[in-house]
Amino acid sequence: MFFQRLKDISLKKIVKRKWTEIKQLTSSDLVKKVGIILDETCFQDKDALIRELVKKGIRPENIEILVFREHVSKKETFDYPVFSYRDFKWTGSFDSAVVQRFISQYYDLLINYYPTDKGILQFISQSSRSGFKAGFASVDKKLNDLMIATETDNHSQFTEELFKYLKILNKI
Repeated sequence: MFFQRLKDISLKKIVKRKWTEIKQLTSSDLVKKVGIILDETCFQDKDALIRELVKKGIRPENIEILVFREHVSKKETFDYPVFSYRDFKWTGSFDSAVVQRFISQYYDLLINYYPTDKGILQFISQSSRSGFKAGFASVDKKLNDLMIATETDNHSQFTEELFKYLKILNKI
């Protein structure tokens, strides 16, 4: 636990240092491909969130999800790509092919579905290539283009607000 906290602090410093290097990829394209970074310690009902996105018109094959877990056992199997602190080094590089693949993909919309500032989640969100980022208002304001003030348990309200503003911005 102590080393995870140190690693989180180290990753937050890397994220702050990289703010000056960020090239904004905002585009006026319609939302077709969606990436989701989800913190499983705060919200476990991944399928319900995906169902809400499908109800709003996103095709299931165009939704990619990356789930963060505090501890991942090598013997466990998962339905979704999972990563943890173990996949990252102190320098901000990572060993996980799952994380590498997620970051290298371009998403029209990246949903940061986590309510707290965790360095590891911010690092992946900052490193990912996306045209538009949406997340919770409780997270660092520089990270998201659209911030929604709801609770993580209320995924239907989150998606309702998200698509309301995407429609206003002509993204859907």
